Amino acid sequence: MQLQRIAARDGWTCWLCGGEVDPDAPLDSPARGTVDHLVPRSRGGSSELANLRLAHRRCNVRRGSHLPELQWPAEWPLLMGTHLWTALARLAPRPGAAEVVAVAPLAELADAAAGWAVERAECFVPGGWEAWCEPWSGGPVAVWLRRPCDSAPGDAGRPRHPEP
Repeated sequence: MQLQRIAARDGWTCWLCGGEVDPDAPLDSPARGTVDHLVPRSRGGSSELANLRLAHRRCNVRRGSHLPELQWPAEWPLLMGTHLWTALARLAPRPGAAEVVAVAPLAELADAAAGWAVERAECFVPGGWEAWCEPWSGGPVAVWLRRPCDSAPGDAGRPRHPEP
């Protein structure tokens, strides 16, 4: 069964909320595991394994047919943060290209944002993403993101995920 295969690959964890999915939840339970399309079918997403993720029924229903939201954590007081999904769509097909994806008031926050951006980028378009921080005049710190030049061009609209 495809649900079992995806659940095993995803470690029985909901990709939307990060919570544990109970394999024994009743069929009508909101906590039941479902197969979610990373890029929804209504938006051109495929039913290939690379585009499928495990999600709680409640999380899947709440998300509907929206593209994945990659909002910066609300508790981070960033001075500027781009929409990460849009940045990935611009950068994925152009290895070596880089852009500022956030500006933070403190180096520690910029370092955390850089790690978070790489982690999220790898989830959606694997390919060795890297981020670094550069201080700007006046104190703020810019967070840059790119794929190395030796990466194959990717497509943020059709995420790839290696087989387990």
